[in-house]
Amino acid sequence: MNIRFMRTFCSVAEKGSMAAAARALGLANASVAEQIRALEQELGTALTLRRGQTVALTDAGQAVLPTMRSIVAQAEDLSLIAQAGALRGRLRVGSISTVLTSLIPDTLRRLALLHPEIDLKVVPGTSMGLLALLEAEEIDCALSVKPPFSLPKSLSWQPVRAEPLVLVAPDDLSKQTIAASIRSAPFIRMDRNAWTGMIVNRYLLSRRIPVRELFELDAPETIVALVAEGLGVSLLPDWGIVSPPGGKLAIRPVKDQRFDREIGLIGRRSAASTLIGAFASVLMGRSEA
Repeated sequence: MNIRFMRTFCSVAEKGSMAAAARALGLANASVAEQIRALEQELGTALTLRRGQTVALTDAGQAVLPTMRSIVAQAEDLSLIAQAGALRGRLRVGSISTVLTSLIPDTLRRLALLHPEIDLKVVPGTSMGLLALLEAEEIDCALSVKPPFSLPKSLSWQPVRAEPLVLVAPDDLSKQTIAASIRSAPFIRMDRNAWTGMIVNRYLLSRRIPVRELFELDAPETIVALVAEGLGVSLLPDWGIVSPPGGKLAIRPVKDQRFDREIGLIGRRSAASTLIGAFASVLMGRSEA
């Protein structure tokens, strides 16, 4: 049975249409349809049903999908195994912005020294956006905020670091308490629908601190710049916050680990698992360069 055809079938199942699978695989629509027909002839049963522009799996298609996915993943792993320890291949890593500036540069430097044959692509995004890319199999792993829900079994979680929640305020508010600083100045809030914003919201509710909101945005570096301009105060996880040139900030921890932001590596269980493992080892400092 042709593994390439199985890969095409798995893509059709994931994308929900022949056309979308064709675009993802770089094939003509007719080639995708022909490969699916060849699989159906070999198995002696229909695997898909057309419904307008979309495609649904038959009961037989649903039954064989997990096995085909496993076979495709194992086949793709063979190229890595054949390298006898010399890792090579393409690895697509997603990262939130604060990790891009704090952890990624040194990790890339050491990865290039230890595994020069790994072709690594870094994709920036928000935590929610990166999870969507993982589920769509457009990236292999992502450095993200820990989701406020359980991950599906197809994804793994590896904690990397905990970032304490801190008050970021203009220096002239440094002698006030955290609650007094928030009450006395406009509040620049992390988007409350973002996972980091949810942590901030929980803290404010737990302390019953009223705020006078000035802005709400999912851009922590921009929030730091706005605070440095004297426009207000904010609560942010400390990823290594520093005062921007010409500005001076007061950065004070809330000293409550319940509101730490956990950063970790979410990985897809796929053919790239070996490469993800190598990246994680370098990231966590288990490999020396």
